[in-house]
Amino acid sequence: MAPAIAHFLLGAACVLTAAVPVVLRYEFDREHALWLIPLGGVWGLIPDAHHIAPVFVEPLYAFHSSLWVELFGFHYTLDRPAVRAQYEASVFGAITVFLIAIAGFWVAGRIRRVGPVARRPREHAVAILLATGLASGLATLALWIGVSVQDGFPLAASLVGSSSVLVGGLLTLLAGGTLGVLCAGLLEFSLSEPLRINPASTAGVGLAFGVGVWLLAVPVPLAVITGSNVPLLHFGSLAAVAGYGVVCGTVYALVRGAFSPRAPVRPGSTVRRPSHESN
Repeated sequence: MAPAIAHFLLGAACVLTAAVPVVLRYEFDREHALWLIPLGGVWGLIPDAHHIAPVFVEPLYAFHSSLWVELFGFHYTLDRPAVRAQYEASVFGAITVFLIAIAGFWVAGRIRRVGPVARRPREHAVAILLATGLASGLATLALWIGVSVQDGFPLAASLVGSSSVLVGGLLTLLAGGTLGVLCAGLLEFSLSEPLRINPASTAGVGLAFGVGVWLLAVPVPLAVITGSNVPLLHFGSLAAVAGYGVVCGTVYALVRGAFSPRAPVRPGSTVRRPSHESN
């Protein structure tokens, strides 16, 4: 297994990164945000509970060995043999990712405090690029988890005639980045601003986008290209791609709304930014 500190730091980094769009969009008491670090770290360590549990050690160990622990801060990926063999690199890599996540969280808070509103074309372009980047990145992480829990990396690698988990992972990252740009374009140019900054609306469009991608890419084409026995209705891949679309749509709306005077300042609130910010 990977060092416990690596699991802790990566779990904390995941939670901080997932919180960035929310911090950008809404006003929160920042002193409570410190709790995200220990909560995320403990979340990343949950699969290792069998080491200290006084009872149910065997069931807990069986859970630790399952693919589902990928849901806990990419725990399964960190425990893969190739990563375990790089002990020092995994620790310093986790530290680096953690520091980047803290920096991103801090920058999001600073941006929110300034409360910028996109008025000029260049400002709108920056907001679109930031929303696309964050939405693509977080949705790609969700896609990675969706593929990993099904042990789907070898199947993804078979698209290029390989069975390597590494190749499958790289293809998953490439697909996530490409789909993110397409999904962001769909959201930006097919929705009006009130809908574009509404997470519920964009999540629905993202879900439809994911299902559409699945219908075009999985049932028949994937089976033909790979020559593998892929079921016509492969619901695992449907869940992964649909989840991708929901995350991408939700994050895009949160970030785009951070630069709009129409967005409420708190979740579930109708209170918007002071009028002097939108003039």
